[in-house]
Amino acid sequence: MNVLTILRSVEELLYEVISWLLFYPRTLWMTLTCPLETMYYSDQEQRDKPEKQYLETLSPPLFLVLSILLAHSLELALGFKVEHGTSEIGRLVTENEQGLLAFRALLFSLYAVIYAALALRLTGKRLDRESLRTPFFAQCYLSGAYAILISIGSTCIRYPNAWGVGSGSLIILLTTVWYIAVEIAWFRRECAGHPFVATLTALGGFALGAAISLSISAIVVLG
Repeated sequence: MNVLTILRSVEELLYEVISWLLFYPRTLWMTLTCPLETMYYSDQEQRDKPEKQYLETLSPPLFLVLSILLAHSLELALGFKVEHGTSEIGRLVTENEQGLLAFRALLFSLYAVIYAALALRLTGKRLDRESLRTPFFAQCYLSGAYAILISIGSTCIRYPNAWGVGSGSLIILLTTVWYIAVEIAWFRRECAGHPFVATLTALGGFALGAAISLSISAIVVLG
């Protein structure tokens, strides 16, 4: 590899990273203000050629990962340290920045894959790697927005005063209500189902995701 090739690679990397400063807040704003439209946009982008996809926003998985990275950076900037696990696995995960971020990304992406799988089941489509991709990518937009807001709320709660606990709890509550409400609307649109079925599916999917996340966290941290 010659010097010119290296410089071009650095140039592309620099442009990609610096563009995140523009496209991350744009993607977050679109997801929070027009969630269903943003998810529909993701569905349409999946039909394009790979090099033409998500030119106006960040790709959904990248948006999810960056949300977790920004939330973790905020946590560190405010002086909060990550609590290390007591088990061998817990220490392995929490004492390494890459491992911790990957673990948090896994936990939040669980909701995306659960909801995507439920949508395929309700529509009678076959569940495979190809069919799962489109709804999973759309769900990653919601998971990314949910991740950063929940993380901000959790950080506020760690302040040892009533204002921090109260504001953090309110952020978590409102974010969770927003997330489930969007999922209900999404299931009604995607599956053309009865409102009761959509509500039950959205609540059930969230409960399942929370149960699995808490179980994995308990295993990793406590051993």
